[in-house]
Amino acid sequence: MARKPRVYGNSGFYHVILRGNNRQNLFNDIEDRRFFLGKLKKYSKELGIAVHAYCLMGNHVHILIGNAEKNMSLLVQKIANSYVYYFNRKYDRSGHLFQGRFKSEPVLDDEYFKTVYRYILQNNEKAGLGKFDKYRWNSFYALRNFRRKNFVETDYVISLFGSIKCLLDFVYQRVNQNCMEYENKLVFTDCRALELIKKICGISSPYNLERLSIDVQKEKCSIMKKVGISISQIARITGISKKIIRQS
Repeated sequence: MARKPRVYGNSGFYHVILRGNNRQNLFNDIEDRRFFLGKLKKYSKELGIAVHAYCLMGNHVHILIGNAEKNMSLLVQKIANSYVYYFNRKYDRSGHLFQGRFKSEPVLDDEYFKTVYRYILQNNEKAGLGKFDKYRWNSFYALRNFRRKNFVETDYVISLFGSIKCLLDFVYQRVNQNCMEYENKLVFTDCRALELIKKICGISSPYNLERLSIDVQKEKCSIMKKVGISISQIARITGISKKIIRQS
């Protein structure tokens, strides 16, 4: 089946989601997240793209960008290629890390821009990962320090509200508004599942599983499923294909 063509808009604003392959974790430690943000900063500046908001989750990333009608795909390509090279080298692995084609949607008017902006900042809180204004890996800090120069653009969103106070009042509102989403239904948290997988397999890193024979992989995956770890989560954390996991 032919994939749908990417939708572009005239505003230049886009909500972008990068996803881990098979919902695999994209970040294992602070260094990984800092590296990703460093590349986002570098390539957005290089391509003249404004980053208005972001939120780094365990297995996916939300970004709101502007002035991106020509270079959105190139930005994602540059970030993904750099990060995959870094990640595979660091964890001695090979193959895909990101899920095929990134998701994007045009943000066509100011009202939807506001909605997407708030949605991205609150994303970790909606996923049960603590208060969004305390979360280390979203762009809320840029609002706290909006007078300081950083790579996150705040002038435009503040101008939509007229003042930083009105913007913050809006951002703190708890509402259920639909934006492009990333479904993420797990039995265990990733940290808990990772602990269980290490114990079941007697390994220090989940990526070591890919080096084992297919029969051994199936044997270990069968045990993981029996303790309640979902197929999607096993695939995401270990990098083993869902086909092998289903056959276990």
